[in-house]
Amino acid sequence: MKKTYLIYLILKTKSNQKYNKKNINMTFLQKLLFLLITTILFSCKKDVQSIVVDHYTKTENIIIIVMDGARYSETWGDNSHQYIPKLANYIKLKGIVCDNFYNNGFTWTSPGHLAMVSGQYYNLDNGGGELPPFPTIFQYFNKTYPNKKSWLITSKDKLEVLTNTSDTNFFNQFLANTNCGVNGLGTGYREDSVTFYNAIDILSNNTPNLALINFKQPDAIGHTNDWVGYLNQISVVDNYIYQLFNLIETHPFYKDKTTVFITNDHGRHDSNNGGFQSHGDSCEGCRHLMFFAYGPDFYENTII
Repeated sequence: MKKTYLIYLILKTKSNQKYNKKNINMTFLQKLLFLLITTILFSCKKDVQSIVVDHYTKTENIIIIVMDGARYSETWGDNSHQYIPKLANYIKLKGIVCDNFYNNGFTWTSPGHLAMVSGQYYNLDNGGGELPPFPTIFQYFNKTYPNKKSWLITSKDKLEVLTNTSDTNFFNQFLANTNCGVNGLGTGYREDSVTFYNAIDILSNNTPNLALINFKQPDAIGHTNDWVGYLNQISVVDNYIYQLFNLIETHPFYKDKTTVFITNDHGRHDSNNGGFQSHGDSCEGCRHLMFFAYGPDFYENTII
């Protein structure tokens, strides 16, 4: 269905002002939220004719959770939602779902995550051997808010590069805290169960204002061509996300002032392009992603 004012369906607005640099004076966190919303709009295949912003947002914290390499046809695209029961039957009721959300860039892990945290498509080395050529939200956030905390918590060690850049104006400055892989970049992947418990501990005790959490296992098992195992790991991560979501809903630091985004970095090949074992091209299976957003500035139980 054509959405003329898509942003109304995503973000609750009080001022209903059209974007105008002269009358909008947003904090950096509000700008960050607006950047992520704008990324949603340009990744969501809907007709967008007007963007409305609200400079009275209640969001104070932003958490991004990534289910790595799960194909849309096994998540929101499966009408039974049998592999994501928590997302579909509980979390969906709390926020918005975009059912036409796409990665229009490079459908590999590192470039897919870089697009999320920069708003730019760039074919970043997928092995962790290259820093992004531009800063991401972590460095901008830390520069703007030196007294606030940002964390990158990932099962894949290679994603640690997302906290730095080769840009000489930011290189080795304003770095996020990291908890990636076995023990940082170059140490190898770890199990999602470790990432989950570390994420619970960090959110509970370190209370980051900005965080990205990556669960690798659907992607990792998919690459082994284990169909049953791949589906099972989607359900396992669905449960991890549910428990993190419950923590965010109830923890005094996060309750009623935290926005949560849940998505994928990429999907997997569809049956016409080699099947679920791999990914990396522009087929529907690789590009079509699930997307969910929740927070004090979002509508509830809304599909766009």
